[in-house]
Amino acid sequence: MPEAELQVALRTATKPLPLAARQRKAKWCVLEFVTVNTVVYLLLHFVSHTVFLRIKDS
Repeated sequence: MPEAELQVALRTATKPLPLAARQRKAKWCVLEFVTVNTVVYLLLHFVSHTVFLRIKDS
């Protein structure tokens, strides 16, 4: 690869993301975080409820 093409490729790869792209990425991260939190909450709720019922029955 000629040096000029390499410099262009490096500039393109290291160029900061436009604001809109950064906001989309941030929104995606928030959605993933909320999804993981919801799954963890539901699992913990299910386990605690199951344990409570077993203690109550015994």
